[in-house]
Amino acid sequence: MITSFIKKYILPKEIDFLSALNEHAMVIKKITDDLHKCFLSQNEKSCQSILKDQHKAEEIRDNNMENLLNTFITPIDRESIYRVITQLDWIAISIRHFLIEAKAYNINNLDRQYGLMIEKIQLQAELLTAGFKTVKSDPEKTAQSAKRIRETYDALVDIYVLKMSELAQAEDYQKIFAQKELLSQLKEISKRMRMSANSLEDIIMKMT
Repeated sequence: MITSFIKKYILPKEIDFLSALNEHAMVIKKITDDLHKCFLSQNEKSCQSILKDQHKAEEIRDNNMENLLNTFITPIDRESIYRVITQLDWIAISIRHFLIEAKAYNINNLDRQYGLMIEKIQLQAELLTAGFKTVKSDPEKTAQSAKRIRETYDALVDIYVLKMSELAQAEDYQKIFAQKELLSQLKEISKRMRMSANSLEDIIMKMT
């Protein structure tokens, strides 16, 4: 009874930040899935889901940030938690920006190479959620997930370069501008995934 009283009223509150970050990552995974359905299957409902889930990701971000500011004891380095929160936030925002730009350019469907890039991003999101799930139980598996996220980014850049080289041969300057913006946005999303993987690896280095 005394122990429970001390835990409840005296000891600082402890937050399970790893679970909170994993929840954030799972929302990101759903957004990447909807990105694929939106532009490769022309599913307008999925397009709208991106906007809705981005707001949900933002709410999780704000909640995690508030907990971080108000929690004295954290299971891992505070700066590491902060970096992951902000990087996941950037991913969700960047996907929203991609959607808004594509719609502004009246682009509702994308070719197979775009599909391959989005599938790479989906894989990165899947590996990121898997990485968070194994931080405590299997740090080595988390490190492997982080490594694969970086490798997937490199594979996406290969496709990006190929698309850009093809675009350089085009004569329609309006098309060149729109496609360049969208390609750059996908590259940025994948880059943020890679940065999140680096931060995830930083977490396990500090926990072991």
